[in-house]
Amino acid sequence: MKPIARLIAYFSLLFAFAAQAADDQAPAQLRKQLDAMTSLQGDFVQTLYDQKGKQQDESKGTFVLLRPGKFYWKTLSPAPQLLVSNQKTIWLYDPDLETVNIRPFTDDLQKTPTLLLTADIETLRKNFSIKRSEQANKTEMFSLTPKVTEGLFQQLKLVFIDGQLTEFNIEDSLGQLSKIVLSNQKRNQPIDEAIFTFIPPAGVDIIKNQ
Repeated sequence: MKPIARLIAYFSLLFAFAAQAADDQAPAQLRKQLDAMTSLQGDFVQTLYDQKGKQQDESKGTFVLLRPGKFYWKTLSPAPQLLVSNQKTIWLYDPDLETVNIRPFTDDLQKTPTLLLTADIETLRKNFSIKRSEQANKTEMFSLTPKVTEGLFQQLKLVFIDGQLTEFNIEDSLGQLSKIVLSNQKRNQPIDEAIFTFIPPAGVDIIKNQ
């Protein structure tokens, strides 16, 4: 499965004491970081690893995330593809295949990690076990493990450096790891929301999924 197809599952896949007490505070600390970000845009490198840590695929491109639930994820290499959502509909456009897959947007946090950008503290606590760790150079890592294990991912890690989201890692139910590294980020800049509505080019095959 191509990385962009995997993102459909994740976005559709970017826009819950002593030690125990610290974990209790983790959802509020994560919420604080996310609340400071209404929009985010930049470049990405997405790398897929198998269960043994061997690299399977890598893609590069640009992205725009806007709260709540809107995203524009454009893969430039190795093959062009575009994933767009306006919080009602998700479009996946493959120029090489001349196809557009269209499906409804879902508000399921397990299927749509980007909705973490808008979930409140109680929703986070209800859906995930959340741990926070501090590292060098003002780095914070939040590990989110779903309390319902039948979903599409087993663990999600968000990495912030000095308050800036720089990386997120998703481990799926097969033990595969998708590592997405963000760069050249611009936070809370004005965005033309027309970018989140995709109009299929003439002549492409349209596939509708319910």
